[in-house]
Amino acid sequence: MYDAREHICFNIGRVMRKVYEHYESRLAPFNLTTPQYMIFKALWMGDGITIGELAQRVSLDGSTITGILDRMEKSGYVERRPNAEDRRSALVYLTGQAREVGPKIIKFADDLDENFRKRFSARDMAVFERVLKELAESQSQ
Repeated sequence: MYDAREHICFNIGRVMRKVYEHYESRLAPFNLTTPQYMIFKALWMGDGITIGELAQRVSLDGSTITGILDRMEKSGYVERRPNAEDRRSALVYLTGQAREVGPKIIKFADDLDENFRKRFSARDMAVFERVLKELAESQSQ
């Protein structure tokens, strides 16, 4: 009898749906989506960067980042300022509003990671993370 759970892609999809549900339910009060959270976290770790650098940090293309930033700017979480070193680009910063709620926003994702990690040995997690990164960086064939 066929069981879809035998497929790696099916199981990865199941896990991603659960992770997205976790993120979306906890981000809703802040009016953020999961991709916006990833941008938020990247800027939380160091803002005042170009859209190109931000795109590298979150592994998205610049045009996708621009649309996400437009929505985050309307929500009051980010602002773009002129880049004194390159007039063709802008630097992206978190706003005061973002800095106020940031610890609450960041905490739930850290808690989710911790919850995953405590269920497995450090060795198993290291292997799991290595395999995930290799899958993410490999070319589809």
